[in-house]
Amino acid sequence: MALVYKELEDVGRSMYLYFPNQERRTPWKRRCVTILRDGTDEASVRAVMEAAGLAELAEEYGIIFSFPNAQEAGWNYDFSGETDEIGAFLAFQDACAKEDNLPLACNAMGIPTRQAMLSVWHPMYDTRYLIGLGSGAHMACTLAACSPANIAAVFALGGKLCEAARQRAVGAAVPICLTGSDRATRNYFQVGNETDASAEQDGWMVASCSRNPLQRVMVREEETTLTKELFLEVWSRLMLPVRRTNTSVYGDVEPGIDLQKAGFTCFLEDARLDEREKKPHTWFTHVPASVKENPERKVPLLLFFHGGSDNPEEAAQMSRFHELGEREGFITVYPWGTDRTQWNSALRPDGEDDLGFSVALIRYMIENYPVDEQRVYLSGFSNGAAQAMTVAMLYPELIAAICPIDSNWPGERFGPGELKPLDIALFERAMQKKERFDYRMPVWYTYGSREISYPVFDKSSQQHQYDFWKTYNHIRVEKTPAIDNPDPCGCGVPGQVQERLRPSVRHPAHFYDVQRFYAEDGAHLNLYNYVVMHDKGHDIADMDPALGWNYVRQFKRLPDGSIALV
Repeated sequence: MALVYKELEDVGRSMYLYFPNQERRTPWKRRCVTILRDGTDEASVRAVMEAAGLAELAEEYGIIFSFPNAQEAGWNYDFSGETDEIGAFLAFQDACAKEDNLPLACNAMGIPTRQAMLSVWHPMYDTRYLIGLGSGAHMACTLAACSPANIAAVFALGGKLCEAARQRAVGAAVPICLTGSDRATRNYFQVGNETDASAEQDGWMVASCSRNPLQRVMVREEETTLTKELFLEVWSRLMLPVRRTNTSVYGDVEPGIDLQKAGFTCFLEDARLDEREKKPHTWFTHVPASVKENPERKVPLLLFFHGGSDNPEEAAQMSRFHELGEREGFITVYPWGTDRTQWNSALRPDGEDDLGFSVALIRYMIENYPVDEQRVYLSGFSNGAAQAMTVAMLYPELIAAICPIDSNWPGERFGPGELKPLDIALFERAMQKKERFDYRMPVWYTYGSREISYPVFDKSSQQHQYDFWKTYNHIRVEKTPAIDNPDPCGCGVPGQVQERLRPSVRHPAHFYDVQRFYAEDGAHLNLYNYVVMHDKGHDIADMDPALGWNYVRQFKRLPDGSIALV
């Protein structure tokens, strides 16, 4: 694909983009590498691309390359000029998904339509990397120090932090590779990454954090030029293994996964689930080694539904439920929404039958894998969390428990609002099924304190959601305070039991407030939990999946429809 020149009128800047010659919407994750160079013309971009073989690498790794243009006076890395480079950088990152500046068509909830999603690339915010050349290396160091939230890792060839940048730096961890830098710059990033050990590795001095080895600083004394061999070395050792998640104010350094080494079986556009219409579907399956070695032993199954506009690899990267499954001995499945963009969790008549797909996939897994049909669990993120809840509401006999994450459904996404007719109809269907048998559904629900409905208020999506599950599980429903006077607990209504958890070794500052609610019947089981991870935005934190699994694994669905403790 040819280079694309793009002007960003809102910030008065311009850039070049290079996209892989591939489909835009695939089940695989996209990454974006931004390269800050001194030149401002197409020739300077092509020189960098040819020297480092970037066109070939774009195809091999599915990378989108971005080349922002500096101002005539160069990069304002020391804040001495009038240019707001940080604001411009954020605009450059947001512009990497499409060739033009036309706004995306959105639905009434402000979410891009399916056609709009299919028309753009999808470089995920957690895998955006930065390379700086020449004076652009100084700018890369400044951005890493002062605006790290959307930068997973940095390679600065000759970059240094000036005093003005150090004064504005926020002190967050950013994995970085420095060549030809100075001691003060190296020291700043070593402190920020909390490094406590160093060793020479293949010509690099590598300082790393024992608590989170991905927080590392790679140093080589001599300044070098960007070649394909050097790019691949830094890409494989520093960038590819690292993601930056929106789980603290400035983001957190988290591991990525090597999909080829993870042991997935990928079913791509497979029609075996739909005998009548032969409609193709895509899903990734992970079976632990312990299960392969003992195929006669029945094990739990967990389905994780991706968020809106995401895909199976992105879901696997975000949740890493399959890594839990490898340790705990359960099978994990990451399905892809039928329309390749989102789940029809609200059961819109004009949407795809994702409910039927989900149920058919569960039944297929039970029939063809050593799945304990009494221990099928669901999770999902955002729109996928809504899908998990919809499946559990309408097919409770198949599901033992659920642990959805960060759903802003049902009702209005922003501010108080009434339930929508489709949501009312869905709730009514779920309650009608309970008239035939009084099901219970154990729920562990996780939300972030930087989400749009926190602190929780009356008529928010969170209140509609938890009041339904409380009613469903025979838990006393109490009035949620209004938006102008939320409960100090932040969770709308305090639980009968409250806990504070600090479970992350990698991120000891992370903490959760758990509100536990109990059914008002003879068993008095803890059947609903509202869990807030503090400082988390719309993302999955390190311990979200593990906490959810530790709760749901307690339950099994008996043949008569009741639940029991394992």
